[in-house]
Amino acid sequence: MNIVNIMNFVRRIDEREENSTAQLLDLTKNQLELVNSFNVDNTFLLQYDALCDDDFVNLFKLNATDKTELGIWFEVVEPLTTACGMPYRSDMGWKWDWHIIPGFSMAYTNAQKELLIDETMRKFKDVFGYYPKTFASWVIDTYTLNYLNNNYDINAVAICRDQTNTDAYTLKGGYFNQAYFPSVNNIFTPAQSKKTQINVPVFRLLGPCPIHNYDNHKYSSKQFIEQDKDYACFTLEPCWGMGSHKNCVNWMFKTYFDNENLGFGYAQIGQENSFFPYKENILKGLKYQIEKLLEKGVSFKKMSDTGELFKNRYANGTPATAVVALDNFDTVDVQSVYYNCKNYSANLFRYEDKLFFRSLYLFDDRIKDFYLENVCTTFDALFENLPIIDTRECPSKKECGLNINANISPFAAKKAGDGVLNITFGDNYVTFFEDSIVINASELLLYKNSILKTVSIYDNDVLFKYKNANYALKVNDATIKMDNDYIKITASSKNPITLYPKKI
Repeated sequence: MNIVNIMNFVRRIDEREENSTAQLLDLTKNQLELVNSFNVDNTFLLQYDALCDDDFVNLFKLNATDKTELGIWFEVVEPLTTACGMPYRSDMGWKWDWHIIPGFSMAYTNAQKELLIDETMRKFKDVFGYYPKTFASWVIDTYTLNYLNNNYDINAVAICRDQTNTDAYTLKGGYFNQAYFPSVNNIFTPAQSKKTQINVPVFRLLGPCPIHNYDNHKYSSKQFIEQDKDYACFTLEPCWGMGSHKNCVNWMFKTYFDNENLGFGYAQIGQENSFFPYKENILKGLKYQIEKLLEKGVSFKKMSDTGELFKNRYANGTPATAVVALDNFDTVDVQSVYYNCKNYSANLFRYEDKLFFRSLYLFDDRIKDFYLENVCTTFDALFENLPIIDTRECPSKKECGLNINANISPFAAKKAGDGVLNITFGDNYVTFFEDSIVINASELLLYKNSILKTVSIYDNDVLFKYKNANYALKVNDATIKMDNDYIKITASSKNPITLYPKKI
């Protein structure tokens, strides 16, 4: 099942630019004309200020077809707080502010969140005569999601891709790209049981690159960096190089939809209207993306319909999925595999003759989102899961992460059962299961420069402590030894080494 959501979201004002309202309206009109010309299902999400403007409202009432779904883009703007009897705390004196304070839900008390949500939903229904089924923002706190789930019949929620120190929010170690059922305790963590599950799938936005989204230009060639300055974001956003250059778009769609994905390939395409200075790139890039996806036979769906389909197909809980990059659009010799399931997310990465885990994060649905009970009082907001391996700040390109000591060659990827992904290279393999990772190798080196937390060894567990959370990487059929620079995991029999990321 390969699905794409065209999702454009609509602001009325962007005070970083003069005469922004006219230009925001113009780009939105062009985006609507474009999707209408292809007659494919699509979604536009409207911010509260756009709901208050007759020009934006009438654009959709008069020109949108039944192929277009309308929903909510939930950034907090001055007209919304005023309607709720609250001050708007923009240090810039703006009516829309991209900082967490005052622009996002975690900057407000839970009682205030309820007022903001209710007013937004009331306004939408007042304008269009029904409640929306899709609700999205760059970041949404867990209280907001629980309140929506308990009081409104929504089918889909969407949040930003993983990113570090971008804008005013960091998201680290989440479910990569596709969708999951979140925990009642933490929107950023997949639920591990039906008891802790919110039955509304959370989709990840922007179509991130499985090679470069993690650490940007770390594995880029010098020539690539120098020749293209517009690769500011490695996503499918058509305002940037990756989303507007044909070779990159072709590679991304091959990676998402032609390579192994364990049965659910997904991408979100489209652009926020605040990028109107890049109008030509946006319209040209989005047009090419739609044409290419139509050629490939990928299914275009409204975001709410995708959410409903996901709920029906995966009624038993979050599925295991994969994003597999078997080659690279740049000249650097790399491959990358993301494996996601309800228990963990892992990135296996080959750089030349080295194969290692670039990241491994454990999901623990008992751990509460900080903003579930607290107001964000800082410049930025942080959402993260439990790090076992994170090489983002590691200076080395090879001696980092969990390094596999074996004869390394380019790998292949294939489904090996429900939720099981098998990576083969020569006579060796790495197999991902939902509860474990099996590695056919004689030795693994877990470099300490890729460990972000306190670590110790007890019995055959590597124990971790991070921000008051205790968890482990259990090792079977191997011995563990702590060295100065790394933890050495050595196979103790002819059996492969098995790793179990686990809660304590």
